[in-house]
Amino acid sequence: MIKFFRKFRQKMLVENKIGKYLIYASGEIILVVIGILIALQINNQNETDKIHDKQDTYLSLIKSEMLNNLESIKAERNSLAKNVNSQRQLIEFMHNQLTLDTISEKVLSKVLAAVLSPTIKVDYENGILSELIASGSLKDIENLVIVNELASWEGKVSKLRDQEKGLRISWHRANIYFENHGNFRTVFDYSSFSDYVEIPKLSSFTSNKQILSSTEFENILLIQLATSMHLHKTNYPDFEEDILNLIHLIEKELFK
Repeated sequence: MIKFFRKFRQKMLVENKIGKYLIYASGEIILVVIGILIALQINNQNETDKIHDKQDTYLSLIKSEMLNNLESIKAERNSLAKNVNSQRQLIEFMHNQLTLDTISEKVLSKVLAAVLSPTIKVDYENGILSELIASGSLKDIENLVIVNELASWEGKVSKLRDQEKGLRISWHRANIYFENHGNFRTVFDYSSFSDYVEIPKLSSFTSNKQILSSTEFENILLIQLATSMHLHKTNYPDFEEDILNLIHLIEKELFK
């Protein structure tokens, strides 16, 4: 085909048909330009498709992470709810003289174990989101609402972590106080921890009932309860709502 056009041009030049040649040459140039534009359009479309596929992959993976985080928060809220009940129960013991007189060491030990033993922290997954931000691939996300949500996500996680840290500090203070004024061995023997750590139970025990008269211990428990309630009633529900909203935005983007 190329040889044909070359011979055709040469023939017109030899026959001195300059006018026709110029018209032909102009047409040929236009065809070449159109071909180049079509090639560029195809190339641009291919690049756009690649970016879109990359975006969909990232969004699908982030959605999977968020679903896992949602389950982690629900599980943590359930554990925290049980711990809050134990905290309330222990505080109520402190202001009930009948309870102080009649409560068994076994019941008290189980409540103390529930209050003093747990650590609350959501096992938060953010590997894909961190990679997306670190690699600069956030720019490949077309939906600006999603981009803004993802860009501000670490701040939301930090806020949650700060509240969890506050609870751990309160929990640590309660443990330190109990180490100095209570008897962990009694708690271990009456709450099955001794079996768990494989040590024999003692035939006698030191009662922990006296700690129920401590104003200092009650103050520590009240701070722990308030921090726990804020996590349970505000921080975790707010974060759950943020996750559900992000999942909804991602699903709309993936299926539009």
